[in-house]
Amino acid sequence: MAKKALLMAMVVSLALAACSDETPPSANTPAPGASIAAPAAATETPPTGQAPVTVAELLDSARLAMREQRLIQPVGNNAIEMYLKVLEQEPDNRQAQLAILELMPLAQGVAEQMIDSQRLDEAQQAIALLKRAQPDSVVVTTLEQRIVTERRAEAQRTQAEAEQLRLAEQRRVQEAQIAQQQAAAAPPPAEPRPAAQPVATTTVPPARESAPAPAPASPPATPSATPAAQLASAAPAPSVAASTAPQSRDFSLVRRVDPDYPSQALRTRTEGWVELSFTITASGDVEEVSVVNSNPRRIFDREAIRALSQWKFNPRTEGGRAVSTKARQRLEFSLD
Repeated sequence: MAKKALLMAMVVSLALAACSDETPPSANTPAPGASIAAPAAATETPPTGQAPVTVAELLDSARLAMREQRLIQPVGNNAIEMYLKVLEQEPDNRQAQLAILELMPLAQGVAEQMIDSQRLDEAQQAIALLKRAQPDSVVVTTLEQRIVTERRAEAQRTQAEAEQLRLAEQRRVQEAQIAQQQAAAAPPPAEPRPAAQPVATTTVPPARESAPAPAPASPPATPSATPAAQLASAAPAPSVAASTAPQSRDFSLVRRVDPDYPSQALRTRTEGWVELSFTITASGDVEEVSVVNSNPRRIFDREAIRALSQWKFNPRTEGGRAVSTKARQRLEFSLD
């Protein structure tokens, strides 16, 4: 029994020694395996050297922003953002909660106006702020989807306009190459002739008739010719041979198609002009339309080419036969 009592005493002494070596847990020491949570901020963290911004100051700034209609803009200095900072410090602040509920419909309307006026970057910032205020708002989600749709449509419009410009430039290069090939293959003219006059913007030059071809020499008068016959031959009326001789005339406009105003130029209130070179065929159609010069460059070229290609003319005739001819036309694009 004495040995057993002695053994128990030694076990108790060893246990007490082990307990004395352990450090008692502190109230601030987390239990093993527990995560350390960041302490909640009592006030907004101010920049170095500035005093913390209190809840009262944030509420005053938010009310001032409401009076000045700074609901969701500018970034960092608007009413909703200040109320959200209040809720970061005091999540149960009833005044900030009610103010956000009252401001949300107005702020959503402002964001919608930004989208309608294509201020998509500003609208994106505003909707991100509204999403922080009401993450589950159906209206905010709808506005967010509208921005995605508008950006996709804008990208498609930009791509389509770039493709149209590329195709127009490709057609212009091809038409220029064809014109050069035709000019190189065409035989030299038998005799020089004046260049065709340009078609006026609003009027077309009237048809010009060349002088009648000289009549073939008539046989000498016979002695039996009467004085009346001699008077008739001296009259100013053209002879039968002269009236049947083929005549020449210049081309004349039959149908004019005005160009459409490009949407991009209309949005930016841009005006300008395009000078075009083209061929009037023997059938009166317009072919080989190309841009000689334009201002601004490439803005109105495509619409000008499209419109002029639909014009119709009475062709130029030489010796009673219709021939093709070159002409130039200047189309004005004005908002007046």
